[in-house]
Amino acid sequence: MIALRPSPRLRLLAAGAFAAAALPALAYLLPTGAVLRHMGQKRESLGLATLEVTGTLQADGPTADRIHAASGQPAGGGVNVPARVLLRIPGRCRLEITGATPAESPSLVLRDGKLVGDRGLDADPAAAALVHAVCTLLATSTAGDASGAYAAALSRRGIALSEETLGRFDGRLAYVIGGRPRDARPLFYVDKGVFQPLRLIAAEGGALQDVRFLGWGSPTGGDWFPRAIEVVEGDAVRLRFTTEKTSANSKIPEGLL
Repeated sequence: MIALRPSPRLRLLAAGAFAAAALPALAYLLPTGAVLRHMGQKRESLGLATLEVTGTLQADGPTADRIHAASGQPAGGGVNVPARVLLRIPGRCRLEITGATPAESPSLVLRDGKLVGDRGLDADPAAAALVHAVCTLLATSTAGDASGAYAAALSRRGIALSEETLGRFDGRLAYVIGGRPRDARPLFYVDKGVFQPLRLIAAEGGALQDVRFLGWGSPTGGDWFPRAIEVVEGDAVRLRFTTEKTSANSKIPEGLL
């Protein structure tokens, strides 16, 4: 028996029908302002004024050397130390290595747009990128329509708000603001389904630093904070903060932030 093969015209029509069915789910883009407004509504629903996140900071390469120097320890090898991240909304963030003594507890603070670090920690691009990304995405004021506040904060990180497409990251479909996913330029990824920030690529220290927010909804961070934040330069993970505990709306001494 000879199997009948569909004609080229039928194959073309079938392919077109399949593409037409798939396009609505993949091709529809919310305007950038609407994406940012939804993200702000997500953060506003959490009712956060402050957030304290304790965990572990790991570093390799030049970042590890700078952390060793800031902590008064000999250089050499990687870093795996207890640390914490503090947020006060709007716009105040602190990354702190929680050592046994003040001399072993260098910190990096962003307040009123100014980054200040103890013992030269502000000179490390990966640490600066982590604090800038956390403050931009998790500590921006979300009262009312937050799209304007987010737009201003992202513009300061070099994101071209007029460009938007779709991409994937960490297994999630995402809005990509600032260009196409493969562009070597500042980009911002937002989860298309739940509007959590996923990735912020921006220039720091003369190179693009890729700050990745991993594992939203984990038992340790929930919707408040991701399970981990990685800072990647090129193909190398320079810095990783892993969340172990979060405390919402705890009292943070004014001097720390």
